[in-house]
Amino acid sequence: MREYQAVVREKTEVSKVICNGCGREIPFAQADYFHGEKTWGYFSGQDGRQDSFDLCEECYQEMVAGFCVKVGKN
Repeated sequence: MREYQAVVREKTEVSKVICNGCGREIPFAQADYFHGEKTWGYFSGQDGRQDSFDLCEECYQEMVAGFCVKVGKN
């Protein structure tokens, strides 16, 4: 979850990132994090809905550990 603050008229910048998994604030300078966005298409149960979330590295690792098919690495 991202919190924004106005910087200049009609322009915003991220002021804080909160992990949607554990609820902790993710410090910008000290940690990397996962950001996911999805706009659901027609004929889905979520028709037109827009979702976004942020996960700290620990919550990301916990999420992908539960996958039946492992995440591909480049």
